[in-house]
Amino acid sequence: MRHVLVFILLTFSTLLSFGQNKKDLTVSVSAGYLNSPYYNNAHSRGFYGIGFDYNTAKRHVLSVNYLAGGHDYFDNTLSNTPASAYIVNPKGTNAKAFYNTFSVSYKYKIINQAKLSVMPGIGAGIMTHTRDYPYTQATSMTFQTSSWSDLVFPVTLDINYKMHRHWQIGLTGGFLIHPDYPFLALHAGPKLSYVLK
Repeated sequence: MRHVLVFILLTFSTLLSFGQNKKDLTVSVSAGYLNSPYYNNAHSRGFYGIGFDYNTAKRHVLSVNYLAGGHDYFDNTLSNTPASAYIVNPKGTNAKAFYNTFSVSYKYKIINQAKLSVMPGIGAGIMTHTRDYPYTQATSMTFQTSSWSDLVFPVTLDINYKMHRHWQIGLTGGFLIHPDYPFLALHAGPKLSYVLK
């Protein structure tokens, strides 16, 4: 795992050193809804993201991103507590899942007009996945936490509209690919960006 991260960081820094004539750095913040179809009765909650996009050439972008968010779901895998033993909320959920992801991505501007750009992207990163779920020991029920970290592959799509020389608004969306859970953390929401020229 450490070798993969070192390779990604070396590749990223090497590509930055070969940047062409368009070397703008864009700083973005985003927020919206996040959900994962893998989980039973999953209900979306919020996410927020921070991104740094470095334009190495007219259409090529290297990106470093942080994404955090979560959703509610009904846990019948880790939890040993029968649903009748506690009050399930009106959505029919009893547990929460949280995602914290740091990633490096390559994006390509398939549409690159003066005011509008559309950029799909793919990359690699580290995700820490945490779940809080009910658990019964003897006669008392408590909430337990399960957490693990692993390599994931984020897939993104960004749509940006230039409002001013330095400011952009847009939409961002995407998901994480993980071998054990094909698609995690589907997310979408608005994005605000500032371009440092």
